[in-house]
Amino acid sequence: MSFYNRTYLTNPELWDEDVSFMMKCEYKTGNQAIIASGWHLRSIEFENPGILFPRNSEGFGVIYIGEERDIDNPWEGIRKYEFEISLDGLHEAQVSEVLSRVLSKEKAFVLVASMEKMIQRVSANKANAVVHCGSSEKIPTVDLLCQNLPARSGNTAEPLRTLYRWCRIFEMPHGTITIYQPVAEDQKSNLRWPHNGIWLNRGIDYFRTETLIGDITTAFEIPILYEEYNLQNWRIEFEFWENQPFQIIVSDNSEDAARRLGIAQKEIGILSQFVTNAFMSTRNLEHKSQHNELVTGNEKLLQLAEIHVEQLKDTIEEYRKMLETASGLLANTAQSVQAVANQENAEASERTNAFLTYASAIFFIPTLIISFFSMSIIGLNKDDAVPSTIFVFLLCLISVIVALVLLLLFRMLLARSRKKKSKTKEGTDHV
Repeated sequence: MSFYNRTYLTNPELWDEDVSFMMKCEYKTGNQAIIASGWHLRSIEFENPGILFPRNSEGFGVIYIGEERDIDNPWEGIRKYEFEISLDGLHEAQVSEVLSRVLSKEKAFVLVASMEKMIQRVSANKANAVVHCGSSEKIPTVDLLCQNLPARSGNTAEPLRTLYRWCRIFEMPHGTITIYQPVAEDQKSNLRWPHNGIWLNRGIDYFRTETLIGDITTAFEIPILYEEYNLQNWRIEFEFWENQPFQIIVSDNSEDAARRLGIAQKEIGILSQFVTNAFMSTRNLEHKSQHNELVTGNEKLLQLAEIHVEQLKDTIEEYRKMLETASGLLANTAQSVQAVANQENAEASERTNAFLTYASAIFFIPTLIISFFSMSIIGLNKDDAVPSTIFVFLLCLISVIVALVLLLLFRMLLARSRKKKSKTKEGTDHV
């Protein structure tokens, strides 16, 4: 089985095995490192050939950029960091333990616990949460809605899948932490390797070269860029979908056409729902740019949000017009499929009626013969002469043969008459 064909239903361990996180950090010496585990580690190695994480004694993958260090002690001397964590409902305690490597245990627990209280409403002011740790410390956050539409690379036999999940970005004194909520149970069937509703396209250089660490602008923009990337996938999938109605129309088999029409209707529904969720994601981003303290208090974040909101709105408006066109195309296709089905039903009824008519004509005379002889023997005495069964059978057989010959002659004359009328009409049209 190809890795791209693996799903959560067939291989849940690809997503669930081990706590899933990635952290890029900078040490006091200026060198950097990447520490990863679980889905993050496996997907990074899968998406970036040539990137292999040496495992330490804890099972974490560690890559040093610059000076090599003790692989079993990558947490000491960290000055800056950027964490990305995927919750799965299985390893929350381990997530807190991992975060406690760079935070206090109390703060690590508070951050993970706050994910359970996330208000998933795009316009609710209460959703603009500030996490409190202790009596005085406040940790600013911003919640974003992310979507995933895995590209099928033209393989329309593969089901069209979408999923969404929320993430919360924490701005910490020494970096950023982004935690993604678990994928909902009813959406796990839409997980196809290596996707997980989290951005995969950082590029191979991210894992080989030094970068700016712990920048809140970068952490804030990653989910937004991921939404825009998946909207590009949407356009590709829609262009593939546009070809389906025309293929359905030229189909000669009404049952196959109806089956393919059902698939096309389901897929356009999925594409439409994706645009609706993109609208909700954009509305959430716009609301955060107006009411979230972290965004409104940072000029770079505010400008970034406003720029992306306008771009996303334009894209969504364009896609809605495309869906409107698709709706009309689908309606016309459904009518064509129904017309083909009606024609096939009419032809089947015509053939049945013709058969019944011919059968009635052929067996009408034998029925009369049998009825006549049956009536003629009623009231006869035992010694009276009675027609033999063979005689009646031969008489019936002869009548059937005669009826068949007459029917064939009639059909030949009818065909000639139609052909003659057709030639006459063609001559008239030519004149």
